[in-house]
Amino acid sequence: MTHQSFVDKLTGAIERNHSLLCLGLDPDPRRFPGHFRQPVDADSLVVWGTALIEASSDLVCCYKPNFAFYEQYGPAGLEALRRTIAAVPDNIPILLDAKRGDIDSTAAAYARAAFEVWGADAVTVNPYLGRDGVAPFLAYPGKMAFVLCYTSNPSAHEIQEFGPEGKPLFEHVLRQAQTWGSQTQIGFVVGATQPHALARLRRLTSAENYWVLAPGVGAQGGDLSATLAAGLDRNGQGLIVPVSRSIIYAEDPRAALLALRETVNWTKLDRTGPAQSPKVSDEQQALILGLHELGCVQFGQFTLASGQFSPIYLDLRRLISHPGWLKRAAQAYADLLRPLTFDHLAAVPYAALPLGTAVALTISKSLLYPRKEVKSYGTGKTIEGVFQAGELTVVLEDLVTSGGSVLKAIEPLKAAGLKVSDVVVLIDREQGGREALAAQGYRLHAVLQLSQILETLHQAGRISGEQVAQVKNSYQSMS
Repeated sequence: MTHQSFVDKLTGAIERNHSLLCLGLDPDPRRFPGHFRQPVDADSLVVWGTALIEASSDLVCCYKPNFAFYEQYGPAGLEALRRTIAAVPDNIPILLDAKRGDIDSTAAAYARAAFEVWGADAVTVNPYLGRDGVAPFLAYPGKMAFVLCYTSNPSAHEIQEFGPEGKPLFEHVLRQAQTWGSQTQIGFVVGATQPHALARLRRLTSAENYWVLAPGVGAQGGDLSATLAAGLDRNGQGLIVPVSRSIIYAEDPRAALLALRETVNWTKLDRTGPAQSPKVSDEQQALILGLHELGCVQFGQFTLASGQFSPIYLDLRRLISHPGWLKRAAQAYADLLRPLTFDHLAAVPYAALPLGTAVALTISKSLLYPRKEVKSYGTGKTIEGVFQAGELTVVLEDLVTSGGSVLKAIEPLKAAGLKVSDVVVLIDREQGGREALAAQGYRLHAVLQLSQILETLHQAGRISGEQVAQVKNSYQSMS
């Protein structure tokens, strides 16, 4: 049986539940006795925890049980932790907050406990002992270690800001930990009370989109808007916002969590603007301008395959006549594919076939493609290429609109026993494709979004504000 990785579970839950919130499970009957059945035993702690899980499983991206709050009750507390973890739905990850760190042999025992005994998908770790104390946690495929970098407690600066001017300890931790593992193995803990450290992390890890756990929103007073502005990566992702006391001890935890989720989503929307999802990088800007020059992005009056009229037409087939730009597009795909786990690429015919070939050559990966017309002679294959049932496949398409063509292409892949979780495209038209794919359990990764293309071309003086409005109005009327 193939188990989903922490990142797969996390991104799936974020998309499915529209939430960046991670609910901390910190049972504290001493401070909040009215929330627990008396006497406080394993059953009492389990009733409390499972009630929170049942009330929140459609509103969170992750659960974060705090080991210390269970350990304080001895064997009964640890039994409660086991049963509470077992109550978490399989498609939501568990991040065990244990802050482990020791010499290699001891760290290996801690890692076995976290992942093999408690069944966690990720764990917080202390980097003070260096690489030796973290490496055992990275030996488990699909699991993740969140390295303490700059914590949210008031006196954190006394240690974590220590160092020569401009070279504080927390930055040294950031630099070193990036050499220990990939962004699917290593994450960072940076408090929401430290937005300057969040911003610094994003600058020091600009080439890789590391996941960040940012505790401190809520009871500790972290500024939500500043946290999102500094902590989200260049794709508007990469941030987990844990909440605990302000939610789990509220009069109505579900109502409090729902309100906070909406606040986070609206704050995130205000940060990027309703039609501007994340700002483009220099490479994205160059690609957009190049696609326009090649005629891959055209403006005028066009009839689409659906029979509807559109003021914009995207013709990515033209890329195949310009090898330099085709190579550049392939590299952009490769950058999105790098953090994903897969055995094959599967290109959707026909427009994505040359793109798929270019990408496969760029990253040295096997390429498959589902046939549009099944052969009536020879082997009668529905899928071209060499593969085995059970292998992981990323579907590659040139663009996505409603998602229908991609879903149709996935059907024969699944029928042949291949497993599909991710779809990668050059352009997302932002007309419901992402949502349609997510509803079927697939994650969409796009190099560019249509709104980014429009904004970039307008800023470059290539199109007028009136043309931008015309395209947006046209697409709203189609949706």
